[in-house]
Amino acid sequence: MQKRKVFTRYDYERIYEFIRSGDVDFAIDIRNIDTLKHDLEHSRLVDSQEIRPNVITMNSKFCLKDLGNGRKRVCSLVFPNDCTDSDTINVFSGMGMQILGSTIGTVIKNNPDSDQYFVIEEIVYQPEAAGHYHL
Repeated sequence: MQKRKVFTRYDYERIYEFIRSGDVDFAIDIRNIDTLKHDLEHSRLVDSQEIRPNVITMNSKFCLKDLGNGRKRVCSLVFPNDCTDSDTINVFSGMGMQILGSTIGTVIKNNPDSDQYFVIEEIVYQPEAAGHYHL
């Protein structure tokens, strides 16, 4: 049985608003949006002040380690308009959906057709843990 993810109410509301607004890039697979909606609908919601510091929320910075070659990189989980370089991961991408609400130690797949796996090694910055509740 898969454990329910935990999201902040603030992230939940912003993601749903983004989906409703139609601002989601059509290049993103519609299945990703459906999967993210499913995750949101079956999640446990908490206030921003109550989220544990080991949970990745929107705008968190975290270290991913490639389990194949051991390389590490620090990335940020962002909305599509804030995806500016290779160190930002779009929350609506296959990888982004897996990362949102995940904790340190979670293993994620690069994409459904890939054999490339990453582990979330560390959360470098989580807005809520830093008292930044509206990022």
